[in-house]
Amino acid sequence: METRNTPNPSKDKGFAIRGLKAYIKSLELAEGSRISQRKYRYEIAEDGLSARITTAADSAEVEGTNKSISDWAAIGRPARLGLIGLRAKREELMETGARVLYTLDVRTGEACLTSNGEPVAELPTTIEEWAKIGREVEKPLYDALKRHQQSRQIALDYSNAEAVAEEDGNINAVKAKMERYGIIRAQRPASEDGSASEE
Repeated sequence: METRNTPNPSKDKGFAIRGLKAYIKSLELAEGSRISQRKYRYEIAEDGLSARITTAADSAEVEGTNKSISDWAAIGRPARLGLIGLRAKREELMETGARVLYTLDVRTGEACLTSNGEPVAELPTTIEEWAKIGREVEKPLYDALKRHQQSRQIALDYSNAEAVAEEDGNINAVKAKMERYGIIRAQRPASEDGSASEE
């Protein structure tokens, strides 16, 4: 019988990719670049058990980056939650009109927000702390999405078109927020054949 602690290779791979991307971003930040120059890329081994980061120019392995998928996933999980927390707080602070940027560095474990170039004093400075905030942001949004989907189904069952339309609006609003925070991936526009896919 499967339990919550049973390893899930497909989920591990997803989190590992997040960890690899976050590590590449950390390398770029260390070189003074906030915008990617596409100097680095990641490679997953053919057997799917390990991954590494290489330089795009000559495929040279970046020292210390040849790790197991589970090791990369362990980096990716808190990074994902940390980014959710940072993006949510950034959006809140931007409502004041300030120019707010976030930084998350998986090599050092640091994460922070700056407002008009200055660190925001009262806020956390580690990925671990921001991951806790991210978890607190994520769960209520999933709960709200589920609640609106259930209400929409009830409205459908009773053929209440007005209530269905209202819940559609609520669902779209929650999903839009979840996309902005990086909780779910944005839907790509439908192609000419009518199909749609996620980024």
